[in-house]
Amino acid sequence: MVAGYLSHMAKIAATGPWNPGPPTATEDMMTDSRSDDQPDVLLSVDDGVAAIVLNRPARKNAITGPMMDLLADVFRQVSARDDVGAVLFHGADGGFCSGLDLGEYNADPPPDWLPTSLDSLVAAHRAIYDCPVPVVGALERFAINGGAAFALACDLLVAGETAFLQVGEVRQGLAAPMNLAWLLARRPASVAEQLTLTGRRFTGPDLHRLGVALDVLADDGVLDAARVLATEIASYPRAGARAIKATTRALYEGAGPTGDSDWFDLAQSGNPLPVGGSVRPRRAG
Repeated sequence: MVAGYLSHMAKIAATGPWNPGPPTATEDMMTDSRSDDQPDVLLSVDDGVAAIVLNRPARKNAITGPMMDLLADVFRQVSARDDVGAVLFHGADGGFCSGLDLGEYNADPPPDWLPTSLDSLVAAHRAIYDCPVPVVGALERFAINGGAAFALACDLLVAGETAFLQVGEVRQGLAAPMNLAWLLARRPASVAEQLTLTGRRFTGPDLHRLGVALDVLADDGVLDAARVLATEIASYPRAGARAIKATTRALYEGAGPTGDSDWFDLAQSGNPLPVGGSVRPRRAG
C-alpha cells in the first residue's frame, strides 16, 4: 500500500527545494573530499552491515536524477544479498542531505535526466521501502526537504543534538509527497502535520520527542553510534530482523485505510497542485 502511495504522491507533485540562504560558518567547512572518479552513491559491506553513502559533499549531498538512479540500484543490490543484516545510511563529510540540487535542476539548458527525474526519485524511495533488512540512518547536521524524506525513510534514526530535519516545502506553496508518504506510513498524523505544516527546523531532541529519532547524541558521535547500532542488529540471526520488519509492515498497513483507492483519495484531497506533469523546482522568492 505504501509503495503505491509513493508513486501516487509523486505524480501529484515533485519534492520542492528549500532556500537555505547564505551558508553558515559550519556549512562553509564542508569540502569535497571525494575523488572525481567516485560515484554519487557509495556502497561497502563489512560485518554484515551495508554502508550506503550519499556522496556529493561539495553540494551538501544534494539530490540529482542520476544520483537517485544509483541509490535505487544500490538498495536493490543490498536487498538481494544474504550476507547483509542491516544498512547504515548516511551522507558524506558529516552532512546528511540538503534536498534537490537547485543548480542542476535549473541549469540552462536543462539536464538530459530532468524529464525522468521524478521517476528516478520515486524508484529510489521504492527501493528503500523494499529493502528487507533494517535501515539505520545517521542524521548529521541537516536533512532538508527531499533529504528529510530519506532520513524519514530509515527504520531507525540516530540524530545529532544540533542536527536538524526540515520539511520546508510549505513555505513555497508546494506539497511534500515523499515526506508525507513515510510519515503517514509510520507515525500519527499529528506528527506529520507538525513537521510539514510549520516548515520549521526540528533538531535532534525535537525529533526524539516526536518519536522520529531513536537516539540523540553529541554531533561528533552520531555516525559511530549509528554504525554500532547497525552492527549490533546485523549480529543477530538474520531471519529474525527480516521477519520482524516484514510482519510489522503487514500488520501496520492492515490497520490503515481500506484499499488503495481510499488511501489515494485521501492523499490528494488536500493537495493544491495539479495531477500529472512535474513541477520544476525553483528557489523561494
